[in-house]
Amino acid sequence: MRVIADTHVHFYPCYDAGLALHSLRTNLSLLDRDAVCMAFLAERSDCNFFAGFEENVAPLLSANAEIRRLDGAVRLREPDYPELYIFPGRQIVTRERIEVLSLTVDPQIVDGLPAEEVVGGIRQAKGIPVVSWAPGKWFFSRKKVVEHLLDINSPGSLLIGDTSLRPTCWPRPRLMAKAARRGFTVISGSDPLPFVGEEQVLGCYGTTLECDFDPDNPVESIRSILTRPGCQASLVGSRGGLFATLQRLIKNSQSK
Repeated sequence: MRVIADTHVHFYPCYDAGLALHSLRTNLSLLDRDAVCMAFLAERSDCNFFAGFEENVAPLLSANAEIRRLDGAVRLREPDYPELYIFPGRQIVTRERIEVLSLTVDPQIVDGLPAEEVVGGIRQAKGIPVVSWAPGKWFFSRKKVVEHLLDINSPGSLLIGDTSLRPTCWPRPRLMAKAARRGFTVISGSDPLPFVGEEQVLGCYGTTLECDFDPDNPVESIRSILTRPGCQASLVGSRGGLFATLQRLIKNSQSK
């Protein structure tokens, strides 16, 4: 089975949730029409979209749509759209100001803890820890933090995340390339920003996997797949050019 996944998804309160869902499903399907579609939430500390998914989403769907909870995930089926599995997750900003994602679980870990402690807490909660690249956040002292996490963790126990915020002119970061050479799985996601209009970014950049996904046990199945040493993930989709990315970052700064 082939999977296409956006592994860094936000549904911010300012979004038009209907447009966000439409963009997510449509964009993922355009990347691979024959794959099973997945979205991994990385909710900020002030967001809880997954907890109220049915309440938030059901009124936006057609009468023939089906929302079903399966093994801690949500499966969404609706005519004219691909089937979509949505997994809970959290984005945690560490004391060192790097972003660590907890995929498949929401461990309720507060922001501001040391990165090593955050990664350990995610694993203790049976989540998948991901050190996510972000503009400017892997330089200087924070570079050493990421290097330390790579040194004390093994492939499969920690993943590396790329996002659409890395401009097309920006080559693969050295630490990301180093991690890949050492066997750490690199995954990718859209990482939309919290201002109106970013809904359309959802699903534009993602990860494909050839795997033995079990649709009846989606959480345990995808955890096993992503944390398996040697997991073969391909990054697909589009990132913006330098000018477009700068525009997004400026709009984000102005919206705060």
